[in-house]
Amino acid sequence: MNWLLPAALCSISIALILKVNERRAGSRILIAGANYLVASAISFFMLGSRVPRVGTAVLSLGGAAGIIYVLGFLLLMAGIARMPLAVPVTVARLSVVLPVAVSVLLWAEGPGLFQWLGICFGLAAVVLFGVSISGAGGASGAGGPASSTGRSSWPLVLSLFVVLGLGDVVLKAFRETASDADRLSFTFVLFDVAAVFTWILVAARRIRFDARTFALGAVLGVPNLFSTVFTLQALRTVPASIVFPFINITVIAGTALLALLVWRERPRGASVAGLLAAACAIVLLAMR
Repeated sequence: MNWLLPAALCSISIALILKVNERRAGSRILIAGANYLVASAISFFMLGSRVPRVGTAVLSLGGAAGIIYVLGFLLLMAGIARMPLAVPVTVARLSVVLPVAVSVLLWAEGPGLFQWLGICFGLAAVVLFGVSISGAGGASGAGGPASSTGRSSWPLVLSLFVVLGLGDVVLKAFRETASDADRLSFTFVLFDVAAVFTWILVAARRIRFDARTFALGAVLGVPNLFSTVFTLQALRTVPASIVFPFINITVIAGTALLALLVWRERPRGASVAGLLAAACAIVLLAMR
């Protein structure tokens, strides 16, 4: 159980750092680039003297995951900028619904009653978040029910759910097609591709270098990498049915509480119902 809390705290710190960057209007692409640069460097040193095993599965799935991670990261930052912090973080955690559904179709994993209920609660939570944002006119609430900001948040919520879910699907595909011995090599390729892809975006968009944003991204790279490392360590001694509900619910509750204390962001109406539905979904999906 010793690894569970550090894994959750790393995930919470990611959301808080991204929120700070949005508050100071830092470049999303630049902070993502610095983040993946540091995460890639740390993953390289974690390999030690071992030579990365770059087979077909590692290269193709790791490369795909790297690009998906960057897109998901940018969507998450956009969500944090336009919605109360708890909403995009919870949608990100709910994306676990997608790999569960894909596992049923591709790997013939038959979910039980609890898993079906979890999928239903998860989809209901996404709809509730969309309704709450549309009705509030986005994060600020300005503009009322007819606000274009609120209406345009619907595609953002759905895109965040789908893209992050696809990232989990790729991880599931790696676990199904490759050996555990390739795990560190997969992580190395993932963060390397993410770093290269992000810096291509920096160059293509001609993003102006800002030392404070880069430094914040460098700090971000540490919890971004170790949230995965600590989760994998926890899974070695604790059942997945405990690991994932504990981490996900702790992250949802922790970000909602800190957003309330630091930025006075109070979930209202359908958002509260969405948070409760999300918590139920995460618990049900882990039950057997």
